Order: sequence, then structure tokens, then C-alpha cells
Amino acid sequence: MDITLRQIKYFIAAAETGKIAAAANMLSISPSSITESIKELESITGVTLITRHRRGINLTFDGFRFLQHCHNINASVSNAEYALKNSYTDISGDLALGITITVAGYFLASPLARFKRTFPNIKVKLEEFPRDRIELMLMEGKLDLAVLLASNVNNEDLMLETLVSSKRRLWTSVNHSLCSKNDITLKDVSQEPYIQLMIDEAGVTHMNFWRKHGTNPQIIFRTESIEAVRSMVAVGSGVTILSDLVYRPWSLEGDRIEAHEIIDEIPSMDIGLAWSKDRKHSKSARSFMEFCLMEYTSGNPRANRVKSRKSLSGLDSE
Repeated sequence: MDITLRQIKYFIAAAETGKIAAAANMLSISPSSITESIKELESITGVTLITRHRRGINLTFDGFRFLQHCHNINASVSNAEYALKNSYTDISGDLALGITITVAGYFLASPLARFKRTFPNIKVKLEEFPRDRIELMLMEGKLDLAVLLASNVNNEDLMLETLVSSKRRLWTSVNHSLCSKNDITLKDVSQEPYIQLMIDEAGVTHMNFWRKHGTNPQIIFRTESIEAVRSMVAVGSGVTILSDLVYRPWSLEGDRIEAHEIIDEIPSMDIGLAWSKDRKHSKSARSFMEFCLMEYTSGNPRANRVKSRKSLSGLDSE
């Protein structure tokens, strides 16, 4: 039996929602269809992809690895569809694209490579800056577009299209005491030594949701190095809460890291496009925007653009 695109689509939905029922609702199918597809995938691959718990599902180590390949396959299919449906992939020009550090390290490389293959005559100039500087450069016309943490943006002069919403979870070492707890709360986490990542305003955004629930973490170390966070969590020096986008189940030293659901409501980390609402777009910029939307909303009836303030159909181009 061969793996099908339907199975891949169903597995991605289940993995990203963390619940069979939620995935089924998102795709407008029955939960049994999702369950059966995952069983088929496990039979074909010969590995266990998910484990079940009272509140939903978790990916196994192999499931996490398989998910990365599923995303690549899904994106390649969307890329092929886009190339066939559009006859203007010979567009040439320049594109000044602003990015923040998290986007540069954990998101942009693959979609940018696929964009360059689809539009080989568009020259992309990347500029990595903090969010506030990128916002200013967009409004001044020094950047055409930006890919950044849309969940951090609150600027009425900018337009946003959310591409990916990445759930935040608790990271612990393999044998941590919280691993055996079914319903983990922020209050439980507040009793543990906490490692705080500081890049891309993480320190600020994290404290916002901690304060919302009336508690605070016991921060023992603040760092801009995500590898330092991984290493310290993996050896049991502390715990942290970070998004699935930057999750890897191992540290540089090879120690395992586990990710756990937290039952308190924690906002997702959203990555999206940003641009100035008062400036016209070149064909290069518009091509990049449409390409990203094709890649990250294709096949999903519940489009991820939850923070959109304007549809692309209303954009000006020149």
C-alpha cells in the first residue's frame, strides 16, 4: 500500500490540532476517517506516529519526524498547483523582504527556496531586524514585505496575513515529574525552575499570558540562545514553554526533550506577512504574497489567516 495525499492531509490536521475531533471538524469529515488514515500510515511505515491521552493526541518522536516530511510534501504539491495555474512565473524584479530572527532560523528557508525555484528571475534581498525596525522600514518604503511574528504586531498602519499558527507547549526532560501528570496547568509549571527565551520579544509575550492567569514563572535563566534552552531543559535544569515551530525532540548533546499540552489557554505564536497599507506593490511583491498564501492555506477550508485585516483581492499592484 502506498501513502496517499489524503492520508498526509489528515495526519497534518491531527498533528497540528492535537485532537482527532478538531481535525475532523476542520476538514469536515468524520473522526473515524482521521483515525483510520493514521492507522494506515502506521501500518505502511511500521512505526507508531501518535500516542493518545485524555485530552487528545501527542506525536511520538517518529511522528514528529514524519510530520516534517508531510509538510514538505504538502508544500511541494501546492507549489506544483501554483506553477500550473499561473502563467506569469517568468516575472522579474527585486523584492526587499524583512524578517525577524525566529523566522530566519525556523521558518523561511524552505518556502524561500521553493519561491526562488518558481520565480527564478525575482531577486530577493533579505534584511533581518527587530520587529519595531521592520515596521518602520515597511512604512518608509525601505522594505516591500516582511515575514515576522504577526502575533506581536499591533500597528494600524500595517496589513497582516497570518500564514502559520504554532501552538505553545511545555518542554521538559524525559523523566521530569510533570511527565506523569495528565492535566498540566500554568500553576504547576510555576513551581518549577523556568528557562526563559528572550528573542523576538519572547520575554514580553510570555509574561503577558502568565499575568493573564494570575501567576508567574520562577525564572532562573534568561537567554537569546534557543540551543541553550534546549540543553538546559533536556538535562532537567528547568522547563520552558515554547511553540511547536521551534520544537525539536533533542538537544545538541543528544538528550531528549518532551512537549506537553497545558490545559490553560495560551496564545499561539503566529507567523505571517506584513506590509504597509498605504503603499502599492510591485509584481514581485504580489507574487511572493500569493505564493505564500497558496503554500500555507491550500487544502485547508479553515484558512489560517485569522489576523488578516484585508484580503489580497483588494491590494493595489503596479
